[in-house]
Amino acid sequence: MSVFFAMIGTGDDARPAFYLTRRQAPEGAAQISNARHAQLLAALSGGRKVAADARGRPVIAPAARRSATSIRAELRSRIQSEAARRIAAISPEWRQLNDLRVPSEAGAVRFARLDAIRSASNAIEGIADSLPAEDLAGFPIAAHTLWPEFD
Repeated sequence: MSVFFAMIGTGDDARPAFYLTRRQAPEGAAQISNARHAQLLAALSGGRKVAADARGRPVIAPAARRSATSIRAELRSRIQSEAARRIAAISPEWRQLNDLRVPSEAGAVRFARLDAIRSASNAIEGIADSLPAEDLAGFPIAAHTLWPEFD
């Protein structure tokens, strides 16, 4: 069984489309094998782009290199998410509000821990910002040694 490939739309809005029958496919759609269809779907699910060559046949476009700025922004966001996860585990917002309304020794300990997590998050972000772009791929976030440990 074959699959038919065509690009739908124009310019930057063009998207690959697959059809199971020639009748469903637009005029000029290219017939491809099931194996090629599987390759194209795997490329799309891996974040690659699929385009049409001059004859309308599908080609997998080379992976675009991400800029160091976008990698750093994503890394910062992931570090902040990890900090938020750690903070919520110690003291969710409702508990923080209660600790503000009725101060206690236990609340003070929780706030000190939250401050330590925020400080660690800032320091980890600073380290990530200072690394060369090629060293960012394997940057440890959850396992970073600067995160404080509490008993």
